This record gives sequence, structure tokens and C-alpha cells, in this order.
Amino acid sequence: MRRLIPLLIIIILGSACKKTVSLLSWERTYGSGDARYVISTSDSGLIACGEANNQPFLIRLDRNKMTLLDLKAEMSGIFTSVWYDTSGYISGGSTENRMLLMRHSKTGNKLWEKSIDPGFNVDLTQILHTGNGNFVAIGSASPDTVYNSVCGLLFLSFDSTGQVISEQNYLNGFFTASCSADTDNSGNIYLALTRKEINSKQKATIAKFNDGFQLIWEEELANNPAYGAAATAVRHDGAGKVYAAGRTEVPTDGGSLNNSFIVSLTDGGSINWKKYPESSNTGASILINAADEVLLLNKNCFIVNILDRDNGVDGGRVRMFDICDPYNTNATGSDFDLNYDGDIILAGSLSGSFYLAVKSLQ
Repeated sequence: MRRLIPLLIIIILGSACKKTVSLLSWERTYGSGDARYVISTSDSGLIACGEANNQPFLIRLDRNKMTLLDLKAEMSGIFTSVWYDTSGYISGGSTENRMLLMRHSKTGNKLWEKSIDPGFNVDLTQILHTGNGNFVAIGSASPDTVYNSVCGLLFLSFDSTGQVISEQNYLNGFFTASCSADTDNSGNIYLALTRKEINSKQKATIAKFNDGFQLIWEEELANNPAYGAAATAVRHDGAGKVYAAGRTEVPTDGGSLNNSFIVSLTDGGSINWKKYPESSNTGASILINAADEVLLLNKNCFIVNILDRDNGVDGGRVRMFDICDPYNTNATGSDFDLNYDGDIILAGSLSGSFYLAVKSLQ
């Protein structure tokens, strides 16, 4: 009987330490790295990019999640956005603290490559298609970068051949980062910004620029000067409203922790509503679904909040795992999209690996 006691203790402890169980319909990792951007394709496949083994990485999967294309750039760095059409892909990212732009054919052959040094560190590049074969790339540092050097924003207009049309640098004496951008129907550009001045906390703001890269307005999103904040996502709905999300510190008994936030504004910069849906989290990406609801992807545990577009009322949440603690997790989401079947496709990192997943909402 005494011999059975240690065995029973082991069994009890083992059952108590329940592992996380996925609630996803499909998931896969692709080696060490991080998926930073994902977009659905017309056949309900997907294209994703990020970094794998410290190299910029892009992958395309078909409807059955079979690999149609995967490519790594022969350099250190990361892809943080991609645009595609039937002729190929244009990827934006960073290499050795420079803006990285690359174009590949639909079969993965490299057509051209550009590396631009704006005079400050570029960790992220967002690509916006402005029509007629023209694009805008926006490069900056990351909000999580240690900021003890010159920072700024780089706006670069170029065409599909890689020819630079115009360039605008914003240099300043304090930290500025933008890791999300979107446009409206008039060509205006909206940036989710994180700022920090000397001897102050980080500030989360949203800024609107015209198509000539001139600032129209900027609005602070988290306005308690005692607590830091960062803006990490932005989405224009095409109908006069823009949504921004990120993280803000909130006080606790032991100090502070981060909560995710999401804000609705008019495209003139007036705030409609603001919500704080998840504790120990950061708003990572925003979508508008076919039901006219706002979907917010939270970074930790890939939690998705559903909110009413007009007033921000809670419409529920979608979990990807039955057990996942946002305060301490190795499941971190960067981006998401909806495919043509109405499923959520997800990109991020799981246990340090480049991670893609699909969550069925049927």
C-alpha cells in the first residue's frame, strides 16, 4: 500500500496540470520564428509573412493548407507586410535596421530588392496599395524597441517596378513608432502611433496624413500621463469611421499591468467610444466583418473580441484554446483575417515558432 501512495500522488498531480487544448480547426508551425502578417486569398487559402530562423519569410497555402510557395530572403531580417496580385508579391520589412522592399514573381523568383536607410532604425514596414500600380511603404521602429537613438517615420512612394516616386522623412528628438497603417477612399493615411518624450511615459495616438504625407491631425488615445500606452493597430471602415487599438497600463496593488484598448473615431479625429476588453493584453489587429461588427485580435492567447460598431457594446469573445493565461503565455497573435468561408485565419508565434491557424465560426 505504501508503494502505491507515491504513484497515486503522481497521477493526481499529472491530471491537475492539464495541458492547453486547441479549439482550432487547423494549426501548424513552420520552424523557429514569428508570423507577423496574414491575408486570405480568393480560394480561401492564405499568404503570410514574418521571420523564420532570423530570415524574412513568406508562405502561401491553398484552400487545403498545402504549401504553394515558401521563400526566404537570403539575409537577416523580417517581413512585416505583403501585397499580392496575379503577377506576384511585394513584401516590406526590415534588414539590419533598414527598410526592406522586395518583389517576387508568382512562382517566387526575385524581381527586385531595395534596402533604404532613412537615418534611423526601421524595424517594421507597412505596405499600402494606392492604386494604378503604385504603393506607399511606411517604416519605423517598433514600440517595443529600446529607444535611445534618433527615431522617425519614413514614407516612401514607389511603383511595381521598384522605382521611387517620392519620399518623406519625419525625424524628431523623441521616440516615434508606427506598426499599423490604413487608408480611406480619398487616399488619406491613418497611422497607429506610439510616442515618448524625454522624462515621460509612452503615449498612444492615431494620426491622419494626406496623400502627400502631410499631417492633418493627431489624437491621443490613452490620456492618463501617469501610465504608459502604445497604439498597435488601426483600421478605416471606408464609411467615415476609423478604429485604433493597443495597450495601456492600469494600476494594480503590485504596480501596474497592461490592458488592451480599442477606440472608435470619426475620420475627423473625434472619439466616438473607447473600450478596454481584455486584461494582461494588447490589441494587435482590427477587422470589420460581414455583420458590420468590429473584431479585435488580442496579442496574448489570440483572443478575439466582438464589438458593436456604433457603440462598442460587447458582442462576445472567441477563444482559440480552452486554457490559456494571457498573463503568462507562449501563444502570441500578430494579425488575423477572415477567409471567404467566414473562418478566422491567424498569424503569430507559438512556443517561439512561426505559427498559422484557422478558427471556424460555423
